[in-house]
Amino acid sequence: MTCPPTSQPSSDPDLRHLAARVIGTYRLSLNGLHGPAHWLRVRSNGLALAAVTPGADAPVVEMFALFHDGWRLDEDGDPRHGERAAAQVRAFAAEGALPLTSAQIEVLAVACAGHNHPQVSTDPTIGCAWDADRLDLSRLDRRPRPDRLSTAAALNAALQAQAWTRGLADVLDHHGLVAWGLDGMRSRLR
Repeated sequence: MTCPPTSQPSSDPDLRHLAARVIGTYRLSLNGLHGPAHWLRVRSNGLALAAVTPGADAPVVEMFALFHDGWRLDEDGDPRHGERAAAQVRAFAAEGALPLTSAQIEVLAVACAGHNHPQVSTDPTIGCAWDADRLDLSRLDRRPRPDRLSTAAALNAALQAQAWTRGLADVLDHHGLVAWGLDGMRSRLR
């Protein structure tokens, strides 16, 4: 199922190249719980949150969606996967592959490193990133805990309901598929 438009697709070939690289190194099943379909829902959630959160940096939130679970080693525990994602952010940045400033790269690395810890952030970009991931817990049949949401937007009942529905139905964000160059993989994603 494809979700209604939540953002305009990017025409950035760098973003498509990055997505191909992340997917190319992903060790788990592409249709698993933490795979690209989840990343795309985190993108949808994150861009919706960033649009109504003052000071949130939407491009960083989108990069978080792409990177945050890309270096998981299993679908269950894996408490160091966020730190591995942060290391990859820094490695991609060192080779000049991330279209972000050094300040944005640091925020992205911090967001990736801490996303799987039970904490909140006062930084609007990190808060949107973490909340975007937590709003996709419906794929695990779990509701996000209000005390673990960082942004006022994530506490909005309508936004939570939309995220819950997307996760339960395994909705794929059409604009995200196009922006990341994954539209040809639609049938392989859960």
